[in-house]
Amino acid sequence: MKRREFLQTTMAGAAAVSLTGADVLGAPADRDAVAAEAMRQRDATVQMLRDWIALPSIAAENRGYPEGADYMARLARDAGFGRVDVVQTAGKPGVFATLDAGAATTLALYFMYDVKQFDPSEWSAPPLEGRIVDRPGVGKIMIGRGATNTKGPQAACLAALKAFKAAGRKLPVNLVLVCEGEEEIGSPNFSEIVFKPEVEAALRKSVGIIIPLGNQELDGSVQVNLGAKGIIEAEIVSSGEKWGRGPRLDVHSSYEAQIDSPAWHLVQALNTLVKSDGHTPAVEGFFDKVRPLSPQLREILESAIPRRDEAAAKKALSVSRWFGDESWHDSLVRLVSQPTINIEGLVGGYTGPGGKTILPHRATAKIDVRLVPDMTAKDTLD
Repeated sequence: MKRREFLQTTMAGAAAVSLTGADVLGAPADRDAVAAEAMRQRDATVQMLRDWIALPSIAAENRGYPEGADYMARLARDAGFGRVDVVQTAGKPGVFATLDAGAATTLALYFMYDVKQFDPSEWSAPPLEGRIVDRPGVGKIMIGRGATNTKGPQAACLAALKAFKAAGRKLPVNLVLVCEGEEEIGSPNFSEIVFKPEVEAALRKSVGIIIPLGNQELDGSVQVNLGAKGIIEAEIVSSGEKWGRGPRLDVHSSYEAQIDSPAWHLVQALNTLVKSDGHTPAVEGFFDKVRPLSPQLREILESAIPRRDEAAAKKALSVSRWFGDESWHDSLVRLVSQPTINIEGLVGGYTGPGGKTILPHRATAKIDVRLVPDMTAKDTLD
């Protein structure tokens, strides 16, 4: 494995905590003891991840609740957290846990126990099986919903904590865990978890928050993100019934000559959100509060870009060029520093085989807006 490097930054102004290898694991004997326990428990860890994948929590489908939160709480207890609470919200419950190692420093962990929806027909293996297969040019991999995002990285983190515990070594930091079950629908009730008095107090004692991610390239190099963009999700509906113009029900397409089309008006509305390049946000005031990259973050980014593999990124993302035919360098600067307005889904009328001559009475678009530092959800939504 190559040296671990800071390869990508996705949030200006993020705080970084520097802990050297000696700080984290102490003497070589301590490192060896923890590593040995991690390897001894490897098969159990893999099975734990497969069991977790088999229990999906999908907020958009109201699937796997409250089982998902209860299971997450159990995993936290098994990993050595002393206090573990399931936190009720107006939506799906969260989990709050603390691990007191008697250390001078406290670090927070953010987890999510929910996963995205899935269509089994799109998968090369059953999405809830956690099947281990040989992938040419890669080696053994696990395929399952959540194996990457993010039960796999979280399972690795929990396994490390269990290895410390089994080896009889103390962690060099105290831990505060906050976990939600609605990340994949935009975290609408996460504030009810983090602003609960005892949770907020614990978080305020923390020097920073880390999110376990599996950003490892095939050559062994590792990416560490210094933050994440925020998000707003919205649904825009153009409805003849609600609008008072256009049909209240689908009608024959010949009546387009004399009746307003909700679908066309939705298209026109969406078109006002971006400039003529079909990409750059055009909403008035959208960039007013965007914080530019600091000199320190710019330096980190500039040192990281030459180490990134453009060809591998294009292959992974199934693209052949970047927006506006920008260079690899400029596209990465844009990725980590710019907010976006994206259409997640767009549907209206008939979409089955062949044609169907109707004028749809309703059309819907789902959009998301990615936020960077100093932008707020409320101001951006307004």
